[in-house]
Amino acid sequence: MVMLTRQSERMVLLAEGRLSSIGLRMVIAALLYIPDRIVAVIDSSKESGTTQEIIGFGGDTPIVSSLEEAMKYRPDSMLIGITPMGGVLPDSWRHIIRSALHSGLHIVSGLKQPLRRDAEFSTIAEEKGLRIHDLHQVSKSHLIRAQGSWRRRGIGTILTVGTDSDTGKMTTALMLQREMRRRGINVAMVGTGPTGILISGRGVSVEDLPADFITGALEFEIDKAANEGYEYVIVEGQGAISNCGNSPIALGLMHGAMPDAMILCHHPSRETDGYGMPLPGIADSRELHERVMGVFKSSRIVAIGLNSMDLNTQDYRQTVARFEQETGLPTVDLMRDSAAPMVDALLAYFAQYHRVVLPHEVSEIHDRV
Repeated sequence: MVMLTRQSERMVLLAEGRLSSIGLRMVIAALLYIPDRIVAVIDSSKESGTTQEIIGFGGDTPIVSSLEEAMKYRPDSMLIGITPMGGVLPDSWRHIIRSALHSGLHIVSGLKQPLRRDAEFSTIAEEKGLRIHDLHQVSKSHLIRAQGSWRRRGIGTILTVGTDSDTGKMTTALMLQREMRRRGINVAMVGTGPTGILISGRGVSVEDLPADFITGALEFEIDKAANEGYEYVIVEGQGAISNCGNSPIALGLMHGAMPDAMILCHHPSRETDGYGMPLPGIADSRELHERVMGVFKSSRIVAIGLNSMDLNTQDYRQTVARFEQETGLPTVDLMRDSAAPMVDALLAYFAQYHRVVLPHEVSEIHDRV
């Protein structure tokens, strides 16, 4: 996946008929993490107003009923932020995308169906000099096996891992990057799903890779960040190695990233996964991840990230206190509290165990990047 360009700085977000505060991961993430890039949301089924008024977040972003109405906010691109069953473009949306292209808008799509291969859309885009960016698209450069470049890598690598799916791995990665950048640290984030790629501006959709290329594609992305001069890279985790439905992707991310440090993400009120299997406890999951990585290198869980959306404030505080007492690790829900304790722990860990080798100190540059 190539890095997103800055041409998508003023996006109108297509959420036709489905704008809500439940589901629609990409829509919600865009409104939460890049609200400055969303100029309007299209959903003709909603009353006029702002996203804050209608769904409870998103600030003053206006909800409009049509593309024509959205154009007065001067967008330069349209983001298709909703994914119908199967990820295929409904026929009823074709005229909206066609109109967006004719109006001079680039297209950024989270659909599984690649729009750049659509003959009608690609023809219009070429004629008008526009770009169709399919977030699920994997470029040929990423169809490679891992080369083991982590053994000479000059960048501090952090991976978010989880006790299950949907435990806040993307959110934790994004908020960590935000706090590190606030401190002046040169840090990149590698997205591994379409939403993470959209927000971070770089990465590869691992669910769209053949299994034997997951490690190589992720290695490629980290090497690229290292050669661009970043000191640290945060990799968005996916799934869980203890979940039988998505463990191959989670393990592939661990072996592709070969992280120096990991953040363990957990949903404390959840007892079982989607298969009815009990979730591992924090201590067991911590040991499991460190043992898996220990085959190759020393890598430790440095902090605990929580998804506490269903806990009240008192229960959340008690949960944080309990985990910190049991593990000795900073524990925080980054949607509730500052990422500062987590960053402090990471920097202290790197200072003691993994000195970051800066780019000018690297004697060998990876010849694939």
